[in-house]
Amino acid sequence: MGTFICATDFSSLAENAIHYADEIGQRMQSRMVVMHTLSEPVEAELVMAGQEQGAEEGKGKKKAARTQLKRLLSYLEQNDHLATYDTKLRQGEIVPSIITLAEEERADFIVLGSASKRGGSISERPSVRAQVIQQAPCPVLVVPAHTSFKPIRRMVLATDLRGFSPSDMALVLQLASYFGAQLQVLYVLPKEEPTTRQFVQEELERICKRLPYARTSQHIVVNASVEEGITEFCQSQRTDLLVVGAHSTPAWQQLVGPEFQEPTYPAQVPLLVIHPKKIRF
Repeated sequence: MGTFICATDFSSLAENAIHYADEIGQRMQSRMVVMHTLSEPVEAELVMAGQEQGAEEGKGKKKAARTQLKRLLSYLEQNDHLATYDTKLRQGEIVPSIITLAEEERADFIVLGSASKRGGSISERPSVRAQVIQQAPCPVLVVPAHTSFKPIRRMVLATDLRGFSPSDMALVLQLASYFGAQLQVLYVLPKEEPTTRQFVQEELERICKRLPYARTSQHIVVNASVEEGITEFCQSQRTDLLVVGAHSTPAWQQLVGPEFQEPTYPAQVPLLVIHPKKIRF
């Protein structure tokens, strides 16, 4: 498997996400790039005369960030070296820095931590996560706080029947295949109607037939709320990974949040979001 971009602000939430991704990277012999973005100018030549103290503070921040990245790198390299590691220190705005690096590295996915409250770090700011999801050139893996890695045995692919093309599902199928996971294709039916259910069932069967993966199953749940329907299903199935498309249609805004402001999904379930450009409408 290819390259993971792991954005960190050195918070415990971000480091937990890195550790989770590393477990996948180790198993799939991936390349992990741990990155940090400095939001203020740190080069002496960027500091005007009379601001020597600011220049020294900037250098101190840069040195501290490099020390933290080196610490993370040393920790990761203590493993069996089945994955390879690199670090990147960038300067500027957080979201553009992440997106640019993902493009430069031709990343397979971006890894972010997630908290349930607002705060000052990458992992605690829903708007940063949402912007990355919206702009990313690749899938985004969001790891909830305190979620420890365990082998992925059950994956839920929540669909609105617009569908994922097999080529867009390459990463998902690769993960499922490696872990031998059951891929459960889920549709949330707003209300019970026999004709609609039959249509949905036929569409789910069509989607599964198009996926080059044998261990698939189709599921329909009835719930007026898409978010609640997905959450209840994931909880009942003890889902290990939830996969959704970053849609902006009204129904899916309930799941990813209006205008990507605040993604919501089942607590403690890692979320893999496929970027809209990867979905064929």
